[in-house]
Amino acid sequence: DNEFDIFDAMVELDPELNGAVRSVALTANNYFIDYRKAKNNQIRNAVKELVEERLDFDDLLIATMRDLMVYGNSINKLIGRAGSGITKVQSLPIKQITITDDREPLEVGYSGVYATKSNPIMEAKFYRFREQMVDMQTFPADEILHFKLDARSNWYQDYLGRFTYGVWGASRFTSLKQAIRAKYNTINNRLALQDALTRQYIKIGKEAIEGIPDPEEAKDRLTHIMESVGNLMENLRADQIPILPHYVEMHHVDLSNSIPDDTNFLDSINADISAVLNVPRVAAGQERGSTFAATYNANMWSVMSIERLQAIVAEKIQELFSDHLELMGIPHKMSDLPLLTFEPVDQESPLHKMQRSKIGVESGIITVNEARELNDMLPLAEGNELQPPKKGGANPEMPRPGEVSQDVKP
Repeated sequence: DNEFDIFDAMVELDPELNGAVRSVALTANNYFIDYRKAKNNQIRNAVKELVEERLDFDDLLIATMRDLMVYGNSINKLIGRAGSGITKVQSLPIKQITITDDREPLEVGYSGVYATKSNPIMEAKFYRFREQMVDMQTFPADEILHFKLDARSNWYQDYLGRFTYGVWGASRFTSLKQAIRAKYNTINNRLALQDALTRQYIKIGKEAIEGIPDPEEAKDRLTHIMESVGNLMENLRADQIPILPHYVEMHHVDLSNSIPDDTNFLDSINADISAVLNVPRVAAGQERGSTFAATYNANMWSVMSIERLQAIVAEKIQELFSDHLELMGIPHKMSDLPLLTFEPVDQESPLHKMQRSKIGVESGIITVNEARELNDMLPLAEGNELQPPKKGGANPEMPRPGEVSQDVKP
């Protein structure tokens, strides 16, 4: 096992982490490719065929964003052939991948460490899938599409004990391992304590033995009632409600003073998760203590973090396009390729954009044609001049009921 197994368990079991990761991953679904930037029709058609017919491009982008959040890496095998280009991008399980340079082990079959901290692997030459297993496969680096987050200056030790530096991406989950472990232990201990301390008792009123003068007979009557109620409770299904005589009452012991309140501690851990992943807590369903001002600032930092991930993905996708054209034998430069662009996460709605344009025109700041351009509308022949500001400003005070505005003539 390695750290990636721990990260898998963390995101699978913790709803706060899972919600944060999904929120960020789904931002990759809102993108467009500007084919107008392509140099010629040959490049444009080749890339368009790759995106729209050969690859499940949406899933590739979403899975890559998720892997960058969880692992800090997303490793994919490029499958294709000369003359036809790339036909498939196969996702590889990261926890079964090791990365090496062109050094060989000291001897055949040697499994010891030959890349230490004093002499680490600093250049990715080969990606080995299931190394030292029966079905091991080795791929050269030019057949791998490796997305990595903050790889520079990042140390990583693989499951064979080799140290790498600047080769693997850095996962943001690394600093959450201890916090998540403490969160699990707290929840489990609290549940175990509740199960151990929870007590339920039956109270039988004196009406149950009214009219029975013999003490022994009254005792047998009470014993029979308790055994009957106990058997009834044991045989109930989860969706059934017991029906008891009026003289039988069920009570629970109040444990509010016996079990410590862990709410503040768990809330602190969830806040740490939000801070490390740069995802506002409201995006993961946590609304406690979130004011408008705090949420607004958190959203700004979150947008910056997401745009950083999207920039990494967009840059690597350009390399994917280039590899495809190279296999097809189409000459090109990186500047000749169409651009993958993600829609802004904080994009304003058409209504807000129209309102902003209206205020600008009425205030005399922008022309009608500039306002129309902001809303993706064609210009007008007479719309290039600034209008004088309206009296009372862009948002004049509305008259109260029963009053007439001073700007309106009777």
